[in-house]
Amino acid sequence: MLLRLFSRFVLLIVVAKAAVGVVHAQNDDVDSTGVNSTNTLEEIEVVAGAFAGTGEVEHREFTGSHRRIEGQELERRDVTIAEILSFESGVQSRQSGGFGAFSSITVRAATAAQTGIYLDGILLNSGGNAVVDLSMLDLLNVDSVDIYRGTTPQQFGRGTIGGGINLVSASVDNDAAQNKVLAGIGSFDTERLQFSHRSRHDAWDIVGAFSFQQSENDYPFTDSNGTPLNPDDDTRQRRNNAAVRLVSALARAGLQWTPDTRTDFLAQATSREQGIPEARNAASNRATLDTDAVRLQLNHTVDGIGLWNSRHTVFLHEDDQVFDDRLGQIGLGLQNTQSDGLTVGIKTYWEHLGDTRTTGFSLEARRETLDTIDLLDDGFNFDVERLAVNASVFTTLFAKSDRLLITPALQVQLSDDQYERVTRLDETSRDEGVLSPQLGIRYDLDDNLSFRSNIGRFFREPSFSELFVSRGLLQGNTDLQPEEGINADIGLTWSPRAGLSIDASLFASWRDELIVTVFDARRVGRTLNVGDARIVGIELGSDWRINSKWSARGNVTLQDARSVEDFDAFDGQQLPGEAQYAAYFKLQYKHKAWRAFAEANGSWNRFFDQANVLPADDQWLQNIGIDWQFSGVTVSATINNLADRNFEDFFGFPRTGRSFTLSLSTYL
Repeated sequence: MLLRLFSRFVLLIVVAKAAVGVVHAQNDDVDSTGVNSTNTLEEIEVVAGAFAGTGEVEHREFTGSHRRIEGQELERRDVTIAEILSFESGVQSRQSGGFGAFSSITVRAATAAQTGIYLDGILLNSGGNAVVDLSMLDLLNVDSVDIYRGTTPQQFGRGTIGGGINLVSASVDNDAAQNKVLAGIGSFDTERLQFSHRSRHDAWDIVGAFSFQQSENDYPFTDSNGTPLNPDDDTRQRRNNAAVRLVSALARAGLQWTPDTRTDFLAQATSREQGIPEARNAASNRATLDTDAVRLQLNHTVDGIGLWNSRHTVFLHEDDQVFDDRLGQIGLGLQNTQSDGLTVGIKTYWEHLGDTRTTGFSLEARRETLDTIDLLDDGFNFDVERLAVNASVFTTLFAKSDRLLITPALQVQLSDDQYERVTRLDETSRDEGVLSPQLGIRYDLDDNLSFRSNIGRFFREPSFSELFVSRGLLQGNTDLQPEEGINADIGLTWSPRAGLSIDASLFASWRDELIVTVFDARRVGRTLNVGDARIVGIELGSDWRINSKWSARGNVTLQDARSVEDFDAFDGQQLPGEAQYAAYFKLQYKHKAWRAFAEANGSWNRFFDQANVLPADDQWLQNIGIDWQFSGVTVSATINNLADRNFEDFFGFPRTGRSFTLSLSTYL
């Protein structure tokens, strides 16, 4: 059905394209007065796009499905980065509560662990941090976000099963110094204060940012009392123990030594203190989770080394957590643990730009460690180390006057794990090596219509917790094999006229060796490679600048993501957490100093569990907002979730209902 729908859509585009071409040909010959205008000078608007720097993605040469989010969308303070990503086709977000609560995204029904999150092209996912918590990433520190569905650019050096999200850090884009201050308030005692600075000094450019945000998150919701099928015992309560304090800072310095040589240093730090709500919302709950994250990256670009350009990166990513549930209120018994995750590495990227091809390769070596200390029982202390090498080689071939691109590539992933339980002398090790061939093709029929197709094989190494951590009722498994998937898609992008763009993709994925936790008769869970999954779907999206005042955008995603397992209860069921249907629509009006928008984001037919016996409520959220600019000051007000529904992305953990935000920002 999806294939027939997509085929008819492509046929419609081609026919409409031909009709538009005939109309344009007629209009080129005769003007509105009926006079031949072939030789009349016309005003042509030329928009020059900046070329990517060495090691950055040149989207003119990318064959996959891509969308960039930038500008005003990322300046919003009423939604999180995960929610902004969920407004895009093929992307779904999950959040465990209100502001600052754990949030993640999935792309094309890949799990959050199978979806790569990159910072300036360096992967943030690791053995100790398989799922990146997006609530720890501040929008203030980001200039743009690139979404790659199914296929990731070879410049990243390592792809993931679902695709990738690349966060492009804040930089200086003009010579004038900028100082911006933002203050805001919102529902449930939410407060924020943010400051940023950007300036250029001869060969140097400097960026600095600081943000303080907090919320009590005491929003009202309906508590089902653990019996969702019996509404008679439901009560209306306020969320307990969900307060969050979040502080983040960014510093970036760049030095342009020569036209061909540049060095950039980036430092990001985030600290979060939060209460962890209990599923039954107990008022006596005092469990907390404190998280600190540091990202350090040093890039040095050297171009013109013979016929080669190069970029070299040294990076350090640290994630530390302290989980305190000494009263045993939400976990499996009493817990007070400290986990320190550290990733250090080096990456080198080289490319050769030719007239008929671009050739490149990257090599990355990283050391990932996780040290866990149980402050109540040192018998559970352990250290894990992973040494990994990722290599990629690719070439982009140009033909048909550069309208045809063919990109074959090969990635290699090698890893070696060492595990040690500090006090009980348990030790083990494992090593893996996998190959990932990929092929992409893009053909530009003309400047307005482009076709693309991609296929590739991708892997995910098991996380440290899946492999080694045995605690309480959960047991790790050192015999786990990497999850693997084959992704394929075909798509098109059509711009029938200025201000209107239409994008469509048909995608499929075959995933094997999926890692799940299986519980035995003693209710003890063990991680196993159990079952496969088959995913097929279609994405349709459009951006439309109607006129100088009105604009609209929207997208629809239909996907069928099902398990393929020997166990009858799970075989053929939808993958948990993934909605079959999703849609987003936005209408915006802008006139002089005013901007107003209305948007709606929805998802339907989703389940919490593998057996599909716990359906999640269908979601349809509406937001409205307005901005007003005067004398260099911008006032923004929004109302989110107009219907005041407490939807749940995780069973028993409701999100906020209707909320208000008001912010004021100005340049100093």
